[in-house]
Amino acid sequence: MRLAIVVQRYGGDILGGAEAYAERVAQLLGRHHQVEVLTSTAKDYRSWSSVLPAGCGEEAGVRIRRFQVVRGRAAWWPLLHELLLGGMSAEAFARLSPPERKKFEERVRAWPDALQNAFLQGQGPHCPDLYEHLRVTPYDAHLFFTYLYPTTHDALAAIHPARAYIVPTFHDEPPALLPIVGRRLARARLLCSTQSEIALLKRLHPGVTFDARHLGYGIDLPEDRPDARPLEPPYLLFAGRIDPQKGIKELLEWYALLRQNLSSAPRLILAGEVLMDLPQMPGVEAVGYVSAERKISLMRGALAFVHPSNFESLGIVLLEAAACRTPLLVNAACEPMVEICLEGHCGFPVRDGAELVVAVRRLVEDRALRTELGAAGRLWVEREFSLRRYEERLLEEFPLQQKRAN
Repeated sequence: MRLAIVVQRYGGDILGGAEAYAERVAQLLGRHHQVEVLTSTAKDYRSWSSVLPAGCGEEAGVRIRRFQVVRGRAAWWPLLHELLLGGMSAEAFARLSPPERKKFEERVRAWPDALQNAFLQGQGPHCPDLYEHLRVTPYDAHLFFTYLYPTTHDALAAIHPARAYIVPTFHDEPPALLPIVGRRLARARLLCSTQSEIALLKRLHPGVTFDARHLGYGIDLPEDRPDARPLEPPYLLFAGRIDPQKGIKELLEWYALLRQNLSSAPRLILAGEVLMDLPQMPGVEAVGYVSAERKISLMRGALAFVHPSNFESLGIVLLEAAACRTPLLVNAACEPMVEICLEGHCGFPVRDGAELVVAVRRLVEDRALRTELGAAGRLWVEREFSLRRYEERLLEEFPLQQKRAN
């Protein structure tokens, strides 16, 4: 089978959940099929500047074809984004009351199609040579990552719908409300990471019929060390982009309350690229980008892994932390992450700083509870998110022999 994987940017040194997802799938399917990654020449998701050479190459055994970014993020797009948000911050969207949320949704859904399309187009990247390549090049199937960018929306128009698959990484954020998004996602088979993602699709676009399957994900299971204990002095860990959209401002507020109310409050370590101004706070340590090996080591030594984001469709780092037998503390407003905690019996959803204080106090004082949560998380990830199991699910979608659409 000849398979095209289309993603907005690609490469081992590019940090991003959807990009890591695409890389994982390309490598797994590449064991069985002729896989080619079609992507842009951009690396930065904020500007989509063309910095990589166009043309063909190979990385980790995967063939890559990069297409020139003709237009990155339009200069006027931030104004349109502000219009979509209605003057609020992206973080404030997650805290809307039900009546406020209803008014917000009504306003966004009333946008004319031209304005919706301008929003999707204006954020970039725009790669017309990629779309032309799809029109003239025969592939047996096309797998797109993610729902948000022109590299998915424009490319869909260039191919036969029967060959279209999307890993939408769909989560509860303002652009997900745009009606044009629901209509375009309905053109393809959707391969979702969680049941919560499928439920959210149906809830935000109730008039649309989706062909969606819960596919899950697969991780490289770290070595199991059941006798590992949290390091002293204890710490909480976040690993990912240090960015307001990841809920870091809220996490710092929660942590300040934790230090006020718990004399034995653990430190807070933030690992990842820093994309915001961080205040100087007692107990908070930003260590910057760390290697994969260092990240796993930090996870093993943490009292708990904390993820404050509202905007996740899965949370790969949560699976990695659970596989390290580390309890999880996640934002209760993010349904996919709550699903991981509850299905895996491996952590606690928290709504605010007060609930974080309660959860951390329990973990500090109850060693047996930590052990129980850690063991359950490891067992669940081994059963549901191993690479072998995920590869099997992928091959159910892309079997070794498949008839091409007419």
